[in-house]
Amino acid sequence: MTRAEQENWRNIIREKLEEVADAGGDFPIYQLLSLRLFPLLHEDVEGRENTNASAPQEQHILPQQIHHALFTSHHLISPTKRRNLQGWSSSLKIAGFSKVGYPGVIYAQGSKDSIEEFVENVKGMQWLALKVRFVEPLEGSGVGETEEKIKGWKEFEKVGEIVEEMRRFGRGKYVLEMGIGSGSKEA
Repeated sequence: MTRAEQENWRNIIREKLEEVADAGGDFPIYQLLSLRLFPLLHEDVEGRENTNASAPQEQHILPQQIHHALFTSHHLISPTKRRNLQGWSSSLKIAGFSKVGYPGVIYAQGSKDSIEEFVENVKGMQWLALKVRFVEPLEGSGVGETEEKIKGWKEFEKVGEIVEEMRRFGRGKYVLEMGIGSGSKEA
């Protein structure tokens, strides 16, 4: 469920709770759930099922909507930040890695909405010289990819390790073009 959907349901519940309170009567929670919210939930589920049944092409488009983001910072040492990155990668269903120490590097890929939320979460923390290098669609994502897929969240300690990891996934150019690491320009 996206944040927008959560906010929408929060507003609906607040509105329906006020209606039940204004109407008075016994068992307001029961009335709220059985008479106001359950019918809305059923409508929402039926609407989603109809949308999914009438648009099967969308499922084929989703793999093409993979986005990725790259950050650099002066350092990444804080255990709290490292735990947050790990937690967000799990909850937002994104994959990527961070390079701890000096400099700090963060790379993530996933759905557009998840990456946008991840970027906002990372920017919301206190950093020394955090730079968002890019947030963009991943070129050729989902269409006949033969390279390995990034899975889960990893931590590295050396710049060379992240360059090697990006090369392994066919994305070495992204870190080398940003001046992270050195070596031949082979992606």
